[in-house]
This record gives sequence, C-alpha cells and structure tokens, in this order.
Amino acid sequence: MDSRFSDNMTQPSIYFVCYPDTNVPIGGVKMLYRHVDVLNKNGFSAFIMHDDEGFRCDWFENKTQIAYLSNIKLKADDFFVMPETATPKSGNLLPGIRKVIYNQGCYNTFYEYSFDKHQLETPYRSQDVVAVLVASENSLNYLNYVFPQTRLFRIHHSIDADLFYYHPVKKKQICWMDRKMQRDAQQVINILKFRNALNGFELIPIENKPQKEVAQIFRESLMFLSFCYAEGFSLPPAEAMASGCLAVGYHGWGGKEYFLQDFAFPVESGDILGFAHRVEKLIATYNTQPQLLMEKHKKAADFIKQNYSAEQEERDIVTAWREIIKLHKG
Repeated sequence: MDSRFSDNMTQPSIYFVCYPDTNVPIGGVKMLYRHVDVLNKNGFSAFIMHDDEGFRCDWFENKTQIAYLSNIKLKADDFFVMPETATPKSGNLLPGIRKVIYNQGCYNTFYEYSFDKHQLETPYRSQDVVAVLVASENSLNYLNYVFPQTRLFRIHHSIDADLFYYHPVKKKQICWMDRKMQRDAQQVINILKFRNALNGFELIPIENKPQKEVAQIFRESLMFLSFCYAEGFSLPPAEAMASGCLAVGYHGWGGKEYFLQDFAFPVESGDILGFAHRVEKLIATYNTQPQLLMEKHKKAADFIKQNYSAEQEERDIVTAWREIIKLHKG
C-alpha cells in the first residue's frame, strides 16, 4: 500500500454499500469498485460491502477488497457510505457511525420520498451524514440547490484507457445500450429502417456483455446511439466517445458536460424525429464524405481522455477523503 495517507496511527475503515448483489453490468457499481481500489492504493482502508458471502462482480476485471455484511464490525471512527437510493430514514441507521452518501445518480435521490409537504425526514440533514460525493457537475448543482448546507465533493469518473481507446478504423456499424429507454430506441431504429437509411449498416444492441466485448464493439462502431435519461453521469456515451464513436442522442443531463456540439450530436430528450433525422444525416455524410466525420471522432476521444483520466479521478478521491477524515476525526 501507498504510504501517502499517514495522518493517523490508526485509520478508519470505509465501507461502501453495494446492493443488491447482482452481476448485471451497471456502470455505477464498476465505479464503486474503482473508488475502493483508488483508496486502498493510497493507503486508506476501504471495502466494497456485499451481503452474500463470497460474492463479487465479475463482469469486469477486478481484485477489489470485499467485506461481507455478516463479518463486518464497525468501529466508532469508521465511515459507512450509502448510495443515492438511501431512503428518508436511512440517516437513522447505525446511530453514531459517520456516514457519507455517494450520489452517482441525483435523479434517484427522492425515489422513496412522499408528496407530503410536512414529511421532511432525509439523510441529507442527518448529523451522522458528514459529506456527499457526486459524479457530475449536474449532480453537484442539483444537490447544492436542494441541500445547500451539505458538504459536497465532485468525483470525476475515469474512463479506462486500457479498454476504451481511440480506434480510427470503423465498420459500418451502429451500437446502443439495449436496456436504456427501449421504447425510444425501438422508434428511432424502425423509423430509419423503414426509410431504408440503414442499408449496409450492422446494428448492435448491447446487453449484459463483459467489458472487453463492449469495448471492442465501441472501437469497431462508427456510431453510438445514446438513449440515457435523467442520469447522474452516464458512462456508456463517454466510453463510446473515448473509443472513437460518434455519440448521437440524449445526454441525460449528467452527460451534458461532455456531450458537446463540437464533437458530439446531442438531441433533446424525447425528440424521436430529431434523433432519427440526425442519424440519417450522419449516415449520408459518412457514405459520401467520411473524412468530414473523422476529425470529430478524434476530438471526442481526446476530450474524454483529457477530462476523465484515472489521474484526475484519483486526485478527486484522495483529496475528498483526506478532507472528510481530517474534519471528522473520531
């Protein structure tokens, strides 16, 4: 372990709730694992917390440190990290134990809250909740607006440059994540199909595939269709752009910071005709003047590489946790 974190003779442990125990590919879960890896690399003591003994996600490669619920004995100076789906009463769990909320999806913040204007219970106002981590500028603004007294830290997600890297040679191939807004995807694809706009192109819906296979599809594909909606960050479009795909579609708000018109093709959420028209126009351009699109491929990949690097993520994580622990020593 790195010795850079050595303020205390004894250090707290940091436990990240990762629930439910599922091996379905979910970007936020991968980023939790990565967060724990970064902390341990820098001398912190951090664990992913699973319920089922022996379980770990294996849809992406990892050797992340895991702790199982039945074996955990929390100390008074430990930290318990909850997800954005924390319920209104979750601030009352484990009284006296310091808690942090890692909100990777701000639009899920009030998932189990009522419409009763007098019901004001929330972990974000609990004395035990000492900080909130977020994954995008959009989430930062969202939570700062609702809970302005909360201590917020922005973590830039990293895009794995060993998997998702620029590849200039493209097949006539269009891909998208099949679990995202299937109704919208079905409409866009069928509009294009019945207009004969997809002739010569292969369509690749991506669902429950291991990371290496997803990365290969991105590297080979000309275009990625983004159907993300109300996302805290949305990893797939960023990973596709890092691989040299033309990203077309919804930024989901969380991805607005990288879904830029200079090198991507944002479409207003729900604008089905606008989406189909944009894809058809890009296909026509590629069929006649493909060189006009190659510069955008490269600019997108360079932007993601520069702004969502492993080094930036590590700086954010280490800076945030050093400050959290320093301000809240037992």
